[in-house]
Amino acid sequence: MTITNYKNLRFYTIVLLFIVLLGFVLYEGRLLFIPLGFAMMICFMYYPVGVRVEQKLGRTTAIAVVLIILTLIGFFLYNLVASTLTLLHQSITDSSDKIGDIGEGALGFLENIFGIDPDQQKNIVQFFYQNLMQETVPLIKQTISLSIGTLAMFFIIPIFVSLIFYYRELLVKFILMVVPENQIEGFKSTIRETTITYFKFAKGMGLVYLIVGFLNSLGFVLIGLPNAIYLGVLASILTFFPYIGILLGGLAAVIVAMTTFDSFWYPMGVVAVLGVVQYLEANVIFPMVVGHQLKLNTLSTLIAMFIGGIIWGAAGLILFVPFAAILKILADRIEGLRPLSVLLGPDTREHT
Repeated sequence: MTITNYKNLRFYTIVLLFIVLLGFVLYEGRLLFIPLGFAMMICFMYYPVGVRVEQKLGRTTAIAVVLIILTLIGFFLYNLVASTLTLLHQSITDSSDKIGDIGEGALGFLENIFGIDPDQQKNIVQFFYQNLMQETVPLIKQTISLSIGTLAMFFIIPIFVSLIFYYRELLVKFILMVVPENQIEGFKSTIRETTITYFKFAKGMGLVYLIVGFLNSLGFVLIGLPNAIYLGVLASILTFFPYIGILLGGLAAVIVAMTTFDSFWYPMGVVAVLGVVQYLEANVIFPMVVGHQLKLNTLSTLIAMFIGGIIWGAAGLILFVPFAAILKILADRIEGLRPLSVLLGPDTREHT
């Protein structure tokens, strides 16, 4: 083995060990790093506007502006969830008899197609009910726990945003003291590109919500669902909330289908539309749209989402994609990581 090959092997071994150690630290410290990651993302996206506000009205006013923006967004999402819950309650209350008729129709379908008599149906229903209770209680506890964690982050993140924006010079000064002197200018350029990266990420996420809302609405219109556009956009926006958002948005459309039509095929159609759109969003739309905005290829975007989901769950699916873009920026500037930059970057094949 030549000296050059040995140095390369040692370098990549150190990089691999660093990645493994970093993943362990991020996983164990996720209660801190997840809200901190969201706060950093918000600060980078707000920075261009915040600096202009600060120059005219002062730093305190600039911080107040971002807090007001976050409060308005939180208020909008809260009212969206509250209106969805009200819609579900009203639909179920007003059409409880129709829901029961649909259930009886489903049992009749089982009897006609599969030859299951009423006694067997009761046994099947009892079996599924018992298993449903065993599985549902832990799921409800987990969902409540995740929802409480999400609400806690809504209170912690604005605090982090305020402090990071207020002490940003101190944080930058600290990092500049750690960075070698000959790389300071490159680091400043990296910060500027990171700000642009998060802005592009926000733009990409907005496009994803629009596309998903359009596809949901189109599917509901083809089914003939009332208020198809509203329910399609609602199901798209509520995906902002991990786990519970998808459940509420989908359940609202299913309940409307159940209470509007006399056939259970319509609710099944709604479930099919939501399932197909969610699959496309997770595996095609998000990687392609957001990856294009951040100049990442689809493969690296999917891998970043997969790793983020393992380490941080639903939050990691969002945060690790811009992390991958920032890693590419760093790889562009570090000679030994140029192969990683090529791997993460867009397809550069020459068309002949």
